[in-house]
Amino acid sequence: MKKLLTIGVTLAAVLSLAACGNSSKSTDNGGKTTTASKAKTSTAKSSSKKASSEGKEVTNGQLLKVGEWMNDDMQGKMKLLRINSLNKTMTTGSYSIILKDYKFMEVTPKDDDQKKTASDAFGVSQGVTTPYYEAQVQYSIKNASNEEVQFNGIKSIVLSTGQQLDPNGGMSDQGIGEAVAPGATKDTAFMAVIPTADKDKLNKITINFDSFCNTTDFSDVGTLPAVAIDLP
Repeated sequence: MKKLLTIGVTLAAVLSLAACGNSSKSTDNGGKTTTASKAKTSTAKSSSKKASSEGKEVTNGQLLKVGEWMNDDMQGKMKLLRINSLNKTMTTGSYSIILKDYKFMEVTPKDDDQKKTASDAFGVSQGVTTPYYEAQVQYSIKNASNEEVQFNGIKSIVLSTGQQLDPNGGMSDQGIGEAVAPGATKDTAFMAVIPTADKDKLNKITINFDSFCNTTDFSDVGTLPAVAIDLP
């Protein structure tokens, strides 16, 4: 199998790095990560309070707490609505995928250029709404063999509503075509635009994997079965 390429634009959402800044209503999460001990799911609660009290702006690092938000140069205002640690490992032979963290974002583009960037990156032909909603899953590719391996990515995901999203429409996977050295682990992620009408119905995602292959002749060396993730 020939090496696959990632979809055009690489979104900054995975690392969620923001421009420098500081205020009493901002926080710096630089160097911080979601840890396995944070196993409970957090969700945003509805509130009539003004936006100024909704949560702190993150000026550096990842969004780690519900309500935190940041201004991303590529996507606009990104607010964390839900987060939970998945801590799920799937293995075939010497190769594993480790699902780490799930995040659900509300993204508000500030202009048409940011809307077009998102529409193009996710392959959303009808364009994204304002705001739109983005699910992120951070995962790792582990190679326990003594030869380099290539992961051909997430083939598709199926939402609890039955809708399928894939790299040709609605989903962007940064793990497509990643080569992992012998004995190494590589962190990556996939993101998907969730239809606005379905944002409150999302309680499960089924992930369908493509194959692992060697990097000599690109012959398949293993494929993981589909896995369903419950999102309480």
